[in-house]
Amino acid sequence: MTKATASSQDFFKDFSKENLFRILLNQVDYSVCFKDKEHRYMLCSSSFARLLGYKTPDELVGKDLSAFIPEEDAKEHSACEDRVMESKTPVLHLEKHLELSGPRTTLETIWLSTSIYPLIDDKGEVRGTWSITRDISEEKNTEQKLMQKNKQCDELNSRIQVLSTIDEDTGLYNRKYFEEMVQRNMRLFSRVRGRGYSAGFSIILMDIDHFTKLCTDYGAQKREVILKYVADILRASSRSADDVFRVGNDEFALLLSDTGITGAKVLAGRIKSRFLRTPLVIDEKTIYISLSFGFSTFEDQLDASELIMKADQDLFDAKKER
Repeated sequence: MTKATASSQDFFKDFSKENLFRILLNQVDYSVCFKDKEHRYMLCSSSFARLLGYKTPDELVGKDLSAFIPEEDAKEHSACEDRVMESKTPVLHLEKHLELSGPRTTLETIWLSTSIYPLIDDKGEVRGTWSITRDISEEKNTEQKLMQKNKQCDELNSRIQVLSTIDEDTGLYNRKYFEEMVQRNMRLFSRVRGRGYSAGFSIILMDIDHFTKLCTDYGAQKREVILKYVADILRASSRSADDVFRVGNDEFALLLSDTGITGAKVLAGRIKSRFLRTPLVIDEKTIYISLSFGFSTFEDQLDASELIMKADQDLFDAKKER
């Protein structure tokens, strides 16, 4: 025995090992408890007693967990302790969100992280379990708030993404999204054609005839009414697979999937007919609005701008004829 060891033993000679253990147990920050095989508390730290609303650890002796949490949760925890005792293998950092139901509890719910160990005596026999429990409610609440914030940010980003594609005056897709969709469809149908299928799409560009005069005659404040009226007619006339866009001041576009030039012109005819059947009424005045049309169909264009330019030129020629 070394001199240091002898000195240590002499210092603690007036303390029993149990008293030293209890002193240590009641000073640790974590909640520690010991249970017998019937899951009853035999010894607990002061912090664990306080967690459950008791002044002293001795008040918990003989009680089981069902005195403090719902019976189903208590059974689940006891089953876990049984597995630990049977396998002599600890379960570490078991996180549970529990509703405290004891008569002295000061909290309604709590998040706990518990590590459960087999309690083995000097003969190697399992006598019960012991555990270290930590209150992680603050961490979990912070985590949940962060998750909520992240969810809100994701929703906001999604909303921003949607708004970045929408024209505010009409609710239709905007010019930027139109160009993206044309490019996307060109890539799609290029791959389809590369597999030997004859597939394609068309675009229609449209311009409101005499739009400036309409705004002058009926007031600039009616500009939005006219634009929304045209947007509604285009939505009502197109198929569910078609996309409708506002691409300029008084310019609109349709992107028609799996549609050739003939089908695009048939749709343009339906649009003209609908404008004639359902004229716009402003201040009890009936106004017949018409559009000019330009067409192009995807063939072997190199990029979206070339396809759009072809329809734009066709629209320009149609305007000159009116």
